[in-house]
Amino acid sequence: MKKNLLIWVLLLLVGTAQAQVTTNVAKNVSGNVDKQALSKQITQLMRNPKKPHQDLQFALSGCHAQQIIRDNKADVEMSQPVSVSYSKGDSGWGVKLKDGVFEMKLDFEWADVTGLSYEAETDDDNQKYYELKIKRQKKGGDSITFDLPLYTTNETVVKNVMQRLEKVRQSCK
Repeated sequence: MKKNLLIWVLLLLVGTAQAQVTTNVAKNVSGNVDKQALSKQITQLMRNPKKPHQDLQFALSGCHAQQIIRDNKADVEMSQPVSVSYSKGDSGWGVKLKDGVFEMKLDFEWADVTGLSYEAETDDDNQKYYELKIKRQKKGGDSITFDLPLYTTNETVVKNVMQRLEKVRQSCK
């Protein structure tokens, strides 16, 4: 009888451990998929309908984020191409300019993000949109705010994006 009881207890423990592993794997997979879906949604929302030639990308990878803005029809005239960048760890920025081409990359770690907010904005043509503000501050350093334009008039969409980004931020602390 004791052997049967011991076997049942062991089977119960093994079953519980397997269920926990399965749950953790499912959470990790859904977290990665959610980041991909969130990256895709933000990339789409950042596209200004009045600037269809701009290529915008926002990518979340683990606890790292990157924003890329490319414009191959920019109003830029240069005698020589210019490239400037700054990097400190996994965060930084870079800008490239040459005739008709503008490119800017911004990288940051979510562990350095101290706050998220958004504001309604209106451009020079009276187009309404929202600007997502990502405040970043390293210990002992200056604070920097990244602004992501989200071209939608639907505040519910913006709130949803911000809540999902806040979950990413919390998971990377």
